[in-house]
Parts: sequence; structure tokens; C-alpha cells
Amino acid sequence: MSIQNKLRILLLTWVGLAIGCGKSAPPFESNRLLLHRVSVENEASMDSVASDIKILLEEQFGSPDEPRWPEVLKGEEFSPLDRPELLERGAGPVGRAHDKVERGLFRKHCAHCHSLTGDGLGPTAYFQNPYPRDFRRGTFKFKSTPIGAKPTMADLRRVLERGIMGTAMPAFHTLVEERKPSESAPRDEQKDAPESESAEKPEGHKQMPSDDLDVLTHYVRYLAIRGEVERKILLKAGSQLNLEAKERLYDPSLRSSDPQVFTERFAWIEKTMKEVAQGWVIADQKVIVVPEDPLGRSESKSSDGAMLKESIARGRELFQGATAACAQCHGREGEGDGATPDFDEWTKDWTIRAGIDPKEKKSWKPMKKLGALAPRRDLPRNFRLGVFRGGEDPSDIYRRIAGGIDGSPMPAVPLSPAHPQGFTPEQIWDLVHFVQSLSSETSTSRGAN
Repeated sequence: MSIQNKLRILLLTWVGLAIGCGKSAPPFESNRLLLHRVSVENEASMDSVASDIKILLEEQFGSPDEPRWPEVLKGEEFSPLDRPELLERGAGPVGRAHDKVERGLFRKHCAHCHSLTGDGLGPTAYFQNPYPRDFRRGTFKFKSTPIGAKPTMADLRRVLERGIMGTAMPAFHTLVEERKPSESAPRDEQKDAPESESAEKPEGHKQMPSDDLDVLTHYVRYLAIRGEVERKILLKAGSQLNLEAKERLYDPSLRSSDPQVFTERFAWIEKTMKEVAQGWVIADQKVIVVPEDPLGRSESKSSDGAMLKESIARGRELFQGATAACAQCHGREGEGDGATPDFDEWTKDWTIRAGIDPKEKKSWKPMKKLGALAPRRDLPRNFRLGVFRGGEDPSDIYRRIAGGIDGSPMPAVPLSPAHPQGFTPEQIWDLVHFVQSLSSETSTSRGAN
């Protein structure tokens, strides 16, 4: 056996042990970096608050092996989020039960990068650039909704299915295949099942999903909601509690000993949980509608079309102008060589907002023991390379311009008529055509050589 194969087996074994693919997992990790920041902001120890939050989250959301959906988020309003059968398949050790349907899908496909907690600190995260996404902010870059809004389930699924070009995030399109009946129902149900079944299912029947991407999409959303609930409660704790009096954030014993006090103290926590979940419920209402390309599909693809050339020229002028300010970061010719790159929100969260200079190693290095990875700048895209992480379809690029990229330094352009100098849909399409032309120019020049 070659040294390379031995190293590969050793690495895979280490990753398996680290994430517990075939065994019970440890509890979800606490957000230690945010805990440190809140402690600094409040000039007080937050250890007791962190302990109570851990109790609260375990009670409400369960564990990596036995996740659950909070009781306060049940009911008609949140019913699209409450999918216990999908949580069951996404969580726990990798394996198959008596029904032969695979479970532990998140641990199998995602945890080695994103970790069991979804904090982006899996065993292989250190070796990647960019780092895997930390879901706990509830912030996702590549989506059809504007900055500040949650992604739709279709957005999450699209990223899983396509992957993210230019990163270590792979495409999981092979998991889309429809399951055969023998793979989606227990054997004792298969035996007595009629040849054709009605779409109507008895109450309580658990319909298995058609593919594994449904499971992974819902499980990622579950981790994001759980993580953001932890985040928001921790950020609010300093203002909600009398820290000097060591008031407890969450005392489950009061539920039986003093129900009224428990209800009063739990009210703001319940409200916070509902606010986080509500953002996901209404995500579909926030989708940026992409108008039809004024040039039409065929004309926009024609490299020698006069209308396209005119659109590209207008787009270049807008790109280099002060209102869109695209060139400020991406450079006048879109090569990503504009101003000094900034850091993304995930990095700023535990550095700048905690009084830490991400550019100074001595400043951020002590945070490594809390799980911090070395800060890296969020580099502007070099359009000449033709690599679009959010998708290379014209509609994808349109949404990146009109909606910005959440969590990154990339803002949305001002839009008309809300902004006096805002951009019209036609102008955004001019920008799209110009951006697309940059990689086409590079491909043409390479072909000529």
C-alpha cells in the first residue's frame, strides 16, 4: 500500500472518529466565541448564562442524536418548519433501520466540514479556503432574497444540488434520485400495500421524502434556527437580566414550583424563538423577482449582436461609476483588484465587535482556544475568471447585484424608484451583460493564443 493511500485512510479514519459517524455524538457545542464577546461587552462573566442557555437549547431542540422541534414553535403558523420525519433521517449515526432507509445524512455528508453543530468548525474546516459556512447566524450568502432576509428552501436546496463553484462545497445532485418503493417503506408495509395507492394517507402516516436533499435542506434550516436562537438570546441576556444579582436566565424547576414566574421569565425567550422562526416562514414572500432580460435570451448570448454591445458599453459605464461603485472593490476591469478587501460578518462578529483586530495575529490568536480559525479577508470576485459562486446564470448574477450578498462586504445597488439615483431593471441587466462579457473576453483572448 502506498504512503498516499495510508495517509488517505488515516485522514478518513480521523474524520470519522472526530464527527462520530457510526456512534453516538457529543452534545451540540456552545457558541464560545460569541460568549466571549458578550462577556467583554457586559464586563461580566456569562458562564452561568451560558449554562442556562445550554439547558434551554437541549430541552427545546434536543441533541445531535435526538433532535426535536420546540413546542413553542408548533402549530399552524410554523407547520412548514415542523418536519420530525426529516429531522430523524438527518440526525444521528450513519446507518439504516429495519426499513432500510439511510439515516444520519448530515453526519455522513456535511459534518466533516460544518461540524455536528453547524458552526463551520468541522475536522476538515482548517484546510479550506474559504472556510465552511457557520449556520448559526442564520445568514446565507447565495439566495434569491435580499440582505437581511432568510433564504427560501429552494435556495438551500439549490446550493446543495449545485455546490459552490470555486470552493470546497461539492454538488450533491446525485442525491436527487427518486427512491424505489422498496427503499421508502418498511417491509411489513410493502407486503400488504396495494399496487396503486391513493395520494390520501392515513393521519399520522410518515411519508418518506423522495430524495436525500429534502432531508439535508431541512436539517440545515433546523441547525440555523437553533444557532440563531442561541445567538439572539445570548446577545439579549445582558439587557434582560440583572447580572450583578446573578439572576438565572432559565430555571426549568420553576415550571412546577412557580409556574407564573416561569411563564413571565420565559416570555421574552419564547418571543425571540418565534421571531427567528418567523423569518424562515415568510422567506418565500421576500424573493427578488427577476424581470425578463430586455435583449431576450438569444440576443444576450450573441457575441456579435449590436444591442448586446450597446448594453455592455452602458454596463461598463455604470460599473465604473460612483453610484454602483462596483469598481471600488472589483477594479475598473473587474479583476478583483480594487480597494483593500474587507472581512465578512462571520469574522467581524468575534473580532472587530469584540475589540479584536483581525489583522493583528497577537490580537486574535488567543481566540484559537475558543475555536477561532485564522481571519481571512473576503476577496472581491475576479470576473475575468468566470467563476460565480452564487451561480453563473444571468438571473443569479442579477440577484447578486440587486440583492447584494448577505454576510459579505458586497452590498445591494440602490434601486429605483425607492432611491432618487437608483438603478432600473434595465440598468441592472446592463451590469449583468458587462460582468458576463469580462470572462468571455478572457476566454476569447486565451483561444487566440
